[in-house]
Amino acid sequence: MAFVTLKDVAQRAGVSAAAVSQILHNKGRFSSDTRQLVLNTVEEMGYVPDQRARSMRSSDTKTVGLLVPDLRNPYFADLVSSMEDELYARGYSTLIGTSAETVERQDAFIDNLLGQRIDGAIVVPQGVNSPGMQSLIARELPLVFVDRLVSGVNSVPFVVSDPYPGVCEAVAELVRLGHRHIGFVSHSSLGSSNINEREAAFRSAVAQVTQLGEGTAAVVDCDSTYVSREAGLNELVRAGVTAIICAYSPDMITMIGLLHDRGIDIGSEMSVISFDDIAVFRLLTPQVAIISQQAEDMGRQGVDMLLDMIINNDCSRGESRYVPSSFVLRDSVGAPMWRVP
Repeated sequence: MAFVTLKDVAQRAGVSAAAVSQILHNKGRFSSDTRQLVLNTVEEMGYVPDQRARSMRSSDTKTVGLLVPDLRNPYFADLVSSMEDELYARGYSTLIGTSAETVERQDAFIDNLLGQRIDGAIVVPQGVNSPGMQSLIARELPLVFVDRLVSGVNSVPFVVSDPYPGVCEAVAELVRLGHRHIGFVSHSSLGSSNINEREAAFRSAVAQVTQLGEGTAAVVDCDSTYVSREAGLNELVRAGVTAIICAYSPDMITMIGLLHDRGIDIGSEMSVISFDDIAVFRLLTPQVAIISQQAEDMGRQGVDMLLDMIINNDCSRGESRYVPSSFVLRDSVGAPMWRVP
């Protein structure tokens, strides 16, 4: 079915297109009968104003681009949801895209985004200053990075999580319960500075605990394949760890399945903690302890920063922010079966 146009409404009502436009914008001098006739015709025909034409007559479009790595990842789905809800409440619509954790897909969406009339963009970048990212920055649109940064780019304001508070709380709780061999699963193949910071935070946290001596912490690295995650778990088990912290929630989901397959009881034989407060961790039995990055808070703050730049037409107003992470204790963490004094 073809879209109803302004001319279609004018023809049905027997008035000019200009008259329809003025009445819809509550302008012009028309009789009450003519106004009511036009409004009734609009409703009967289901006419919806063309936002593209409206944006061409205005300096703003009330549209913001959102780019995230993977909408299948519940963490990023929650992040997008919080930003979209906040933008909607403030009268903005969104164009949402995903990079699928690749620079090529990221740059392709950016190219498409730059062909649209948008007021600004919020991006969870891939971490490298790619040609697409350079084009986006050069356009001098209001732009905010959320959750991740781009190496070497200092001109774009950001809102990211500080992993140190949450990691330190998690390690301290594990040590209090008697754990002396703690494993950490990193994921460097993502090319994310934030993942690297989580590993650095873990190494710093264990170094500050007097009960943890040399060699009591084990760090493994994996990618998004099952084989890699299985190899990482094998290495941690051989190292004798009694607790595992994952920097990337999809890794933890796979490792929980692997632990179940091996008959290793979570919470008693192996304590587990993951970054990201996603719904699946609250639905599992036992519920999985997490290090929360405060995704919803990050999303809202990112929107606040972007709209401040848009409304004031000043891209220099953005002030970067760090949101402290926090540890949430759940039943997947318990005392080790062989407690060390």
